[in-house]
Amino acid sequence: MTTNSKVSDMGDPKPADHGQTFYRTNRLNGYDLVTVKAANYLLWRCPPGRLVELYNKHVTDRHLDVGPGSGYYLDHCTFPSPKPQITLIDLNPDPLTFVQQRIARYNPSTVRADLLDELPDIPNTPFDSIALNYVLHCLPHTSGGRGEVFARIKPLLSPDGTLFGSTVVTGGAPATPLSQTFNALYQRMGAFHNQLDSVDSLHEALDHHFSSHILEIRGSVVLFSARDPR
Repeated sequence: MTTNSKVSDMGDPKPADHGQTFYRTNRLNGYDLVTVKAANYLLWRCPPGRLVELYNKHVTDRHLDVGPGSGYYLDHCTFPSPKPQITLIDLNPDPLTFVQQRIARYNPSTVRADLLDELPDIPNTPFDSIALNYVLHCLPHTSGGRGEVFARIKPLLSPDGTLFGSTVVTGGAPATPLSQTFNALYQRMGAFHNQLDSVDSLHEALDHHFSSHILEIRGSVVLFSARDPR
């Protein structure tokens, strides 16, 4: 049974908002066309259908979606039952409101939180599935690298649960002149912070925090799943 929808607000975002200005409501209205479809096909060469398949394989009825974007994948994937218990986390309130309305049929809970800061209490913990889809490449690097994000998230995962997601990398995956040009543009705009992200660095971070993980390279994107938190 789903819980009543609620919002946990951490207050105003920090001055460095991790590129969240690119996820305002007016941009989210065109997110499916520009990012989910056009960018995935033309730039990153990882079709959205493959990401829907990733959700279908790993999503459960106790699910946490971190940085849900426009909610396209939650709206198009198939949950094991018609009444999953879904929680959404984002630093920006706009995607939370947008996705909450889009998948209102599931009555999701929402939490406003910063992955690079101490997380507040998250309702419905622990989760049997946690999605981190197209989130890592948007986050500034810290001294702990991407492993710092996994360290914050893994306590929210049930012992038998699965963390899964995808990210655009700049090392170890095939790129094209077009993808390199747009990746550099997004970095200059502050939307991407993936200058140090590679297949190897993601493998090392996941291996440090999980006993088992799988990586799949599709174009400039790495899809991943991980189990058994260390």
